Amino acid sequence: MTDQNELLLSIGYCAFMLLLFVIFQKYPPKKINWIYGYRTRRSMLNEATWKDANRYSLRLSILFCIYSFVFPFLLFFTYPEYNFLITVIANTLLILSTFYFTERHLRRLFDEQGNKK
Repeated sequence: MTDQNELLLSIGYCAFMLLLFVIFQKYPPKKINWIYGYRTRRSMLNEATWKDANRYSLRLSILFCIYSFVFPFLLFFTYPEYNFLITVIANTLLILSTFYFTERHLRRLFDEQGNKK
């Protein structure tokens, strides 16, 4: 695969992930469920934690996806043959980090029972 193809695949992947999160933000889960949304023990305590966790995690995920567009262009000049692989790994790590930041956000705003502090 050529370096240009790696770059285009990487940009396409970042665009796909961004589009996916924008769609999730446009159609957020209406109520607590086990299928769709930001699902952790803390986020599923009540409606307030559920809505706040989903709103915060989606906003953060979109922001991280926008940041991830930097990777393909930087990698094109440094490691062009691994551009797609490194972009996917970096983007995945950024998206997974939303769990840490969202849980920290929920701990700051809510107590262990899900009541506002």
